[in-house]
Amino acid sequence: MKSQITMKDMARHFGVSLNTIHKAIAGKPGVSEATRKKIMDYADANGYKLNAMASFLKRKNIKIAVCLPELDEDSKYFYSYIWQGYRKYMAEWGDLNIQVLEIPYKKGNLIETLRQLETECEGSDKLDGLLTAPPRDEAGIHVIRQFTDKGVCVVFVTGDNDECGRLGTVVGDYYAAGQIMAEQICNILKEKSRILLMAGDQYKDSHYLVAKGFHEYIRQSRAEYAIEDLFGYYESDRLDESIMQTLTRNPPDAVCCVFARGSAVLYKALKSSGMAGKLPVIANDVFDENVAALKDGTFTNLVFKDPYKQAYLAMKMLCEYLLKDMEPKDRVRKVEIVLIFKSNVNYYWKNIEDMQYLRL
Repeated sequence: MKSQITMKDMARHFGVSLNTIHKAIAGKPGVSEATRKKIMDYADANGYKLNAMASFLKRKNIKIAVCLPELDEDSKYFYSYIWQGYRKYMAEWGDLNIQVLEIPYKKGNLIETLRQLETECEGSDKLDGLLTAPPRDEAGIHVIRQFTDKGVCVVFVTGDNDECGRLGTVVGDYYAAGQIMAEQICNILKEKSRILLMAGDQYKDSHYLVAKGFHEYIRQSRAEYAIEDLFGYYESDRLDESIMQTLTRNPPDAVCCVFARGSAVLYKALKSSGMAGKLPVIANDVFDENVAALKDGTFTNLVFKDPYKQAYLAMKMLCEYLLKDMEPKDRVRKVEIVLIFKSNVNYYWKNIEDMQYLRL
């Protein structure tokens, strides 16, 4: 008996998108009859069960809210890829019976935005699913609980809070990111060197866990380094002024940064202070400024937490549960961390949007 292939297998075989395969199998417009016949013949010959798709296509319309940070100078370096990643998944499955509400929230305004959403989605305008960042306090937990208690399926991205009754979450393996960063800087520096660690927001898991992994690797390796933590995340924290003062008055032997925005601030400060290329620097995430810094020698490495993939997989988890009643295998899905060098940065940078490197 032939083993059943998946729609992804067929998309790879024919060199087309998942959406094209779905349209062909579901009998929807947008695919030529010749292409539809080839796909259907291949599906039948390889044991694809059409009733698996039909069972959830017949379900009622699904309404999902995506509530993520509004893009500004603080959030754009990381969250622009979170927005793009979820949209990539929806583009592949765009003709399913899913209505998506995009709800950007302003800095510090997640709780109020979700309260307003709950009010607007009462009665006949009921919400089925919610993709959002996790709450950081009791008030936020209470608001999310109001959704889950009403049967709304909630999936988090970039972080977690298991007190909310959420279905699951997709995050970067942040602790591993810190360990990788520490291991690499130990490979570069002599002992008894001084390291500046730009530790971001100590109350934000995606920053705290990277810094924790970094410190614990250094401690466990018994390496003799002096590590100075520099906290600060938002523009209002005057992070740019703090890093400039450190670089000009008492430069460290190396700098490591745990978050995307801090990396962009660091790049500008290194250029302005004349310290670019004069000390090892390990920054975080892949975007225009960081790629430029790596290529011109200002940065030594990038630690890639892949926010694009995090959001893609989070939306996949949510939709598969709502459409196919598919429980996630892991409630907390961790995206693999990659250490990037100048020699391999283009592989990740050029392939982010078409997901050629993505291992689902």
